[in-house]
Amino acid sequence: MTQTCAQIVSDACATAKMPGAVALGGRKLNLVLNDLVLHRDLKMNRILQSIAAQPGTNGPFPLEAGYLRTYDLFFLQNNIPYHLYPINQEQYDQEFKDPSIANYPYEYATDLSPITTAAGVASGVPGNLYIYPQSTSILSLQHRYMIGWPDIVNPESNIGAPWFPDQDYLTHATAARLMEVTDDARRERFAADCEAMLRTHLIMDGDEQKVVKEIRLDPRRFRTTRGVRPTKITG
Repeated sequence: MTQTCAQIVSDACATAKMPGAVALGGRKLNLVLNDLVLHRDLKMNRILQSIAAQPGTNGPFPLEAGYLRTYDLFFLQNNIPYHLYPINQEQYDQEFKDPSIANYPYEYATDLSPITTAAGVASGVPGNLYIYPQSTSILSLQHRYMIGWPDIVNPESNIGAPWFPDQDYLTHATAARLMEVTDDARRERFAADCEAMLRTHLIMDGDEQKVVKEIRLDPRRFRTTRGVRPTKITG
């Protein structure tokens, strides 16, 4: 049976022995959900969108609404995937951007500075993406990125279900945060139990699956093969 936000908050408050603190429990539930968004690359929060990159430009390409951070960026050329690798804004600014060195792009940077209109009003665009070098042809960049979720409004009375499906984890994690307030001796045990519960979920359905982990080399120093990821084998 799917529990509502209000039921999760009520159960968490009862577990933490704070049955009257539902407003505080609602805020703690939002903190638990925010932690999942900010610190985990959950597959359910991953979206793939196309960006049309015209030749002769490094950008800017406006980032999509709801954008939080880039997971990966690539394009296909003759059915061969080419992955772009992230650099910071300072590194991007230092690149020599001249049309004479146009090629397949292999790096990208994001600028998340607030974007406003000419009237000084927030544009609603979360930021811009830039590529390097300029492309010699039209490319369809495949941008896989993580999205953010807004806080649940009045979770202590909200009859909707939270976006994260593991409601047992949400109840325990919310209760653990409530226990911090009262300095409950059970808090550390609950926190450890929550980590074990979340680890199980991530292995089964999230991004931390039991697969071989790659050791990546710096693509700015090892560029022998552009179309594949720089690892100890390909580097």
